[in-house]
Amino acid sequence: MDSQEEENIVIKKDRREKKEKKDKKRSKSQPAPEVADTDAVDESSETPAKKRKREALADEIEIDVSLPEPSSKKAARKAKKAKLNPTPAADKDGATDTKTDAASKEESGKRSDFGVWIGNLPWSATKDSLRTFLVENAEMKSEHITRVHLPPPTKPVNPNWSTKPLNKGFAYVDFSTELAMYSAIALTETKMDGRALLIKNAKSFEGRPDKPKVEQEQDTGRGGKVAAKGAHPPNKRVFVGNLSFDVTKEDLEQHYSECGPLEHIHMATFEDSGKCKGYAWVTFGDVEAATSAVKGFVFKDESDFKSKKKDKVESDEEADDKKKSGKKRKWLLNKLFGRELRCEFAEDSTTRYNKRYGKDKPAEAVEGVNPDRWKNFGNSGGNDAGNGGEERRGRKKVDPRTIRSGAAHTNAPRASHAIVESQGTKTTFD
Repeated sequence: MDSQEEENIVIKKDRREKKEKKDKKRSKSQPAPEVADTDAVDESSETPAKKRKREALADEIEIDVSLPEPSSKKAARKAKKAKLNPTPAADKDGATDTKTDAASKEESGKRSDFGVWIGNLPWSATKDSLRTFLVENAEMKSEHITRVHLPPPTKPVNPNWSTKPLNKGFAYVDFSTELAMYSAIALTETKMDGRALLIKNAKSFEGRPDKPKVEQEQDTGRGGKVAAKGAHPPNKRVFVGNLSFDVTKEDLEQHYSECGPLEHIHMATFEDSGKCKGYAWVTFGDVEAATSAVKGFVFKDESDFKSKKKDKVESDEEADDKKKSGKKRKWLLNKLFGRELRCEFAEDSTTRYNKRYGKDKPAEAVEGVNPDRWKNFGNSGGNDAGNGGEERRGRKKVDPRTIRSGAAHTNAPRASHAIVESQGTKTTFD
């Protein structure tokens, strides 16, 4: 036999021995299977790993069609609220209280044409107490009140308060007749728990601030910010705010040249960098141009707009036809460098000057003088009698009673003590 064959035989023997050792170790580590008889061996012992049993399928779900349909989320919320705020139960005899009937009518009733608004209510007021107050103090019955709407408070309670508020301080009450409504309005200024109630017609809006007109918002274009109506009358001067720091006078001039001719642009700038502070005043040539700038748009012919197709060249005849058609489009001016401008009419320069230095400047008070005569004593009265001449330049008249003692003598002009200048004459003696 060759040496190579002998080596192969030895290797095979080693492998067999190793395999036998591994089988012995496995048999020792596994627990002995339970057998019914000594001779019989369970089939499960032959396989080292047990097979998992297949789980049994669940029974089919049976649905009873005769059962009622489950409630929706909205109905469930209503039922939950009803549990939190239960209504008083009925009597044993089956007769319900009159208050419960009234409450059910309020929930199911709608707003009537005869309603009042009640304000300045005490925090302790409830629907029942308000109903009782109206019935006892006015000539009406409980049946005349069809609805009481008392909104509950929504904001968190102040921890410093001793009592928890039960309402928002106002309520709406509807009546079935007009007579009951006016009898409730007659109770205004009547005190309820120490507070004088304010009762007025629910359809009356007197005393409330006027809402801004929708037309003014529509005229501003796409989101243009315009000042409230009546701030300053329309004039040539316009205030422009919310400007970028990189804006220059040339940019403003080019932007607002679409409105009309410009007279002057005054831009507020920083002293160190010279950049814009974010606002400027633009003076236009006429009021119409300034109005267009405040609105944020102007109307231009379609021929003024650049066409999207640059390759297409229109003839002169087609351009004339477009001009004759008279169709105009909006040219928006409410944005500059991506920022929405805040435009409003500024104060006219003449009006501004008169308020500061002219006749419209309010006169300051002078002690011991009738207010009708304050204007006769200058801008600052006699308070600057002891100061220098710079503060007395605009003064027309001074009341001598306002000058303190010694002030006139100390401020009197003095003769100069300097060397007298020569006049060119010479005196000689013989």
